[in-house]
Amino acid sequence: MDAISADGPVALGGTKQRATLGYLLLHANRVVATSKLVDVLWETEDAPATARKILHNAIWGLRTILAEGAGPASPDAPELVTKAPGYVLRVDPDDVDLLVFRRWVTAGRAELAAGSPDAASRLLKKGLDLWAGPLLADLAESGIAWPELDAARRDRLDVLEDFFEAELECGRHHSVLGELTMMAEAEPWRERARGQLMLALYRCGRQADALNVYERGRSSLVENLGLEPGHGLRTLQHAILTHDPVLAAQVPAPRREAVTAGLASRAPAEQPVAAPLVVPRPGRTAAADRIPVSALLVGLRLGSLDEASPGEIDAALHTVEDVITRFGGTVVAAIGSVTLALFGVHGPGEDDPERAVRAALTLRERFSIDVRTSLRAAVTTGRALVRLSADAEVARPSPMGAVLDDGRAMLARVPDGEVWMSGAARLATTASVAAKPAAGSPDGWQVLGLVGDEAGFRTDREHELGVLNGLLDWARHSSVPHLVTVLGAPGVGKSHLLAEFERSIAVQSPATARVLSARATGRGEPLSVAGLILSGYCGVLAEDAAEVSRAKLATAVWRLPLPKARRVHVYQRLLPLLPSGGSPVHPADRGEVLDVWAELLAAAAALEPVVVFVDDAHRAADVLLDRLESLSDGAGTAPLLTVTTARPELLDRRPGWGGGKHRASTLTLLPPRTDRSAEPSAADPYAPSRERKVAV
Repeated sequence: MDAISADGPVALGGTKQRATLGYLLLHANRVVATSKLVDVLWETEDAPATARKILHNAIWGLRTILAEGAGPASPDAPELVTKAPGYVLRVDPDDVDLLVFRRWVTAGRAELAAGSPDAASRLLKKGLDLWAGPLLADLAESGIAWPELDAARRDRLDVLEDFFEAELECGRHHSVLGELTMMAEAEPWRERARGQLMLALYRCGRQADALNVYERGRSSLVENLGLEPGHGLRTLQHAILTHDPVLAAQVPAPRREAVTAGLASRAPAEQPVAAPLVVPRPGRTAAADRIPVSALLVGLRLGSLDEASPGEIDAALHTVEDVITRFGGTVVAAIGSVTLALFGVHGPGEDDPERAVRAALTLRERFSIDVRTSLRAAVTTGRALVRLSADAEVARPSPMGAVLDDGRAMLARVPDGEVWMSGAARLATTASVAAKPAAGSPDGWQVLGLVGDEAGFRTDREHELGVLNGLLDWARHSSVPHLVTVLGAPGVGKSHLLAEFERSIAVQSPATARVLSARATGRGEPLSVAGLILSGYCGVLAEDAAEVSRAKLATAVWRLPLPKARRVHVYQRLLPLLPSGGSPVHPADRGEVLDVWAELLAAAAALEPVVVFVDDAHRAADVLLDRLESLSDGAGTAPLLTVTTARPELLDRRPGWGGGKHRASTLTLLPPRTDRSAEPSAADPYAPSRERKVAV
């Protein structure tokens, strides 16, 4: 909760004072009884005898703050007034985001009811944009759980569904598909959102996925509540099965409820008004169209381009274009070492992002054969303004748009040998591509590989990788924690083995474990590794503001199977580990903080299998090594696998990690062989090879 005056942010005092203001704001311009305020301020504990005095002090403090922030001439300044049987906070409705949100929502719903979905979408979006996070997040993190907060959260979800309805009526089913998917996963029993997701998937040509969404929702309802889906969802499922034409495109306003809530019988006069997206075709004059595309940018380094022969450069660029064309893409431009291609330019398809990623992975595999070359790639998805020439045989498409700018900016951050994709591309490929958040990029995802049967990849550590996967399977099926130490000399490939192990986990369908990783950099920072792993578990990014980081930590902690009071303690003790956590941990408290960190990992493993990677563990402080050891000794029956890499000198400090210790194994790496003769298959020179390859 934030308050801002003309002079900047206003400090609101302690928790009780902030909670008093928060509750009065939830009931702005209405009287709240003193007895009600006492109840909500001490909802989880018995109110002390001095409760009313504490409340009066909070009221006095708030009045002082409001008076100081108002200034000498502020007729519309907030005013906290005593009025029987309690208090009323008089505020200008324009000064409270929640009240402004409700005003935008009322106007948006009126436009939606009047059959103006485009205007409704804009108004509802204005209201939703006011939500920067959970309502009164700082109070909720302290354990406050007022019914008004839950009601406001449900109101926001209702409005989000109204926004999706407006977007679907405007024919923008592609643009809301990602948000609808996330909402249906987070709120599995909201049938309206599930129906909207089914409709969006159907309109995107994904009939099977739409029916799967219905079946997953039905299974959840039946197994958890003993209920069947409502009439609307059942009718919508039938319409999808029968390819009812009313689903195919935009519908007139009178038909809105029938489509999004389920299809009732209709008269012939109510047939839908088709509004297909016309994409220019080669061989005719066409104006520029803003169409959904996926952009692939490939950066190729062939030794030094200044020294490479023209024939080598031409052959490399020809290979790039040949592979892209093979996967259905269109090369738009090649400038220096960067090639730009579009997928979907001659007819958008739901698998455009996946085909772009497949092309990038195939190119990476192809050029990895030659040690003189390196390749990096970026895939973005969105709408671009594309102009097709009247003579498409001799002139390439000319695209413009943020999706291309985002791709160029992303490619500049991609390390050699990696493929990244944008958040939108990630949402579109979740079922087929394994990825993890890219380091140093708030919207970037590093592609790990393809999921399922096509996840084959080359490795020079087949035996060691098999051992690690076997230990993970054992930990999963027996629910027993385990510690694995990978020992080896510098440069032997320990970090490379971790990367291969992570990928082998990610490309399984579904992924078999949650992977959290960090590298130890020195004994002087024993909490840095714990902080990186905690941030990875909570999804905290280095650039997140403090309030965003705290909200993510609170969300993650509140999922854990721990008593409520314990969750509050875990949250408070782990706050300093976040990038913007505030006060540093006193050296005397480091052990306790790391104990709580280990407790969180064990509780997280009770929800899903967890694999913790710590690279270069020989550099870690003893206090951290103690807690890593405790993860296997004291994590109970949680499927938690801890994998550390280290040089052999670690055994001087931890001799038990070298063998003979309960729930611990050691894997020693020898230098890899130097045979580099593996070549692509003659039948398909661009197919991913399954031969062994030396790690470099």
